[in-house]
Amino acid sequence: MFKARPLLILFLGFLLLTPAVSRAEETIEEAATLNLQAYAPARIVITYSYTQNFSVSDVSTLGRPEYKIISGPTSIEFKTAHTDTFTFTVEIKYPAILGQSIQIAVFSAGNPPEGIQINVKTSTVKLRFTLTITEEPSYPSAQDVAEQVVRQVANELTLFKQDTKQIIDVQNRNLETQWILVLINLAINSSLLVTLTMWKRREKEEG
Repeated sequence: MFKARPLLILFLGFLLLTPAVSRAEETIEEAATLNLQAYAPARIVITYSYTQNFSVSDVSTLGRPEYKIISGPTSIEFKTAHTDTFTFTVEIKYPAILGQSIQIAVFSAGNPPEGIQINVKTSTVKLRFTLTITEEPSYPSAQDVAEQVVRQVANELTLFKQDTKQIIDVQNRNLETQWILVLINLAINSSLLVTLTMWKRREKEEG
């Protein structure tokens, strides 16, 4: 009986500590920080188990605060159509510890949404968001590429025609020049021939 007393004291001590541990667990807070990027217009939807205790706070932007928040017992939606960097905090509370999967859907321009799942088991969930919104880059469509190719081919053909015309014009000018030189040469030779003939005839007459 004397040896069992320390075990009894230890057991009683454990019973005394158990309510304190339980009360501490009920105030556990789980937090997560999310850095997200999306194209304008953008929308974030956070879905969670039913509660009447939810809030969105500490909203800030680098530019103009142009956004809209729609909140309810099972979801919170943050949306904007402007390029900017937004930060905000979502806090969800329950009267007791609750295990659940919080779903976060990120809608970016006209693209399919991207999903994030956070598994928690707590009475308070705090999510800190940093959302960067940029313009969606534009890429040419197949029709745009085809039209660009047609325009490029047409420009190349126009340049080819211009170059060909210039070459032909130069050749024509060269041909005209050659004919002129031939005629000048012929005229000079004819003049020399006439002069030589007249000179020989004069020599005969004088002899």
